[in-house]
Amino acid sequence: MALVSVDYFSAALMRTTTLQIVLPFDTTGDAFAADRAVREEPKPGDAFPYPPVRAPFRTLFLLHGITGNHTDWISRSNICELAERHSLAVIMPSGYNAFYLDQPDSHNYYGRFVGEELVTAARRVLPLSTRREDTFIGGISMGAFGALRNGLRYCETFGGIVALSSAMVAGGLEQVLAEEPFFLSRPFLESTFGSLGQVRGGDKDPVRLAADLVYCDQPRPRVYLACGSSDPLAPANRQLAQQLRDTGLDVSYREEAGGHDWAFWNDALPAALDWLG
Repeated sequence: MALVSVDYFSAALMRTTTLQIVLPFDTTGDAFAADRAVREEPKPGDAFPYPPVRAPFRTLFLLHGITGNHTDWISRSNICELAERHSLAVIMPSGYNAFYLDQPDSHNYYGRFVGEELVTAARRVLPLSTRREDTFIGGISMGAFGALRNGLRYCETFGGIVALSSAMVAGGLEQVLAEEPFFLSRPFLESTFGSLGQVRGGDKDPVRLAADLVYCDQPRPRVYLACGSSDPLAPANRQLAQQLRDTGLDVSYREEAGGHDWAFWNDALPAALDWLG
């Protein structure tokens, strides 16, 4: 298991950004097997049977939630163990608090970053599969919204979308406005989404994007949604699942006990990765 941190200059963001990467190219079992083989039947150094060839890897681009960064999944979940179990490369970028949406005025094209540039950059430096059916995007809360929006927007790249506790579902923004915390305030949401009255039906609305790709006969990503039954966002997630099904997408929705927190996301993540296949 390789845990890699990569800094590179992003054209979409016009600054250096950091990625956290899990690459399960070896296991402890592989190491013991290689050591045993060498001791039992010594071979030249250039024939050392370790690590085994597993590439190209299926890949999950995994997005953090509000106030998080590229280290969240490593520090707060068991993603390394799950990546090894599934022989799955996991790429974790920083999306700051931008909901993974393009913000042209400040040249912060977060949607383009995770939907196009990051995929290309990762494939150039890592042994990743280039097949759509091996390429997935997922996230929690804000990251789940980003995965849905960009997984559907870039449907020719991603074969599957995992969205856990999707935040700020289009059409529900007006109902959640508050003074605190900052990410529920009107100024913050309008700086991120634009006019709140125009989100539904626009290119930030996952349902609109799903309907468009079906109407235009574009590739249809499979979608996995999960939410805690005590999560304030549960009603919106139930509604979203049905709306996406109504467009014609293949949608799995799972709701279990839990809230909007890492306890639920850690419980939900293994089933989500099993669903990837």
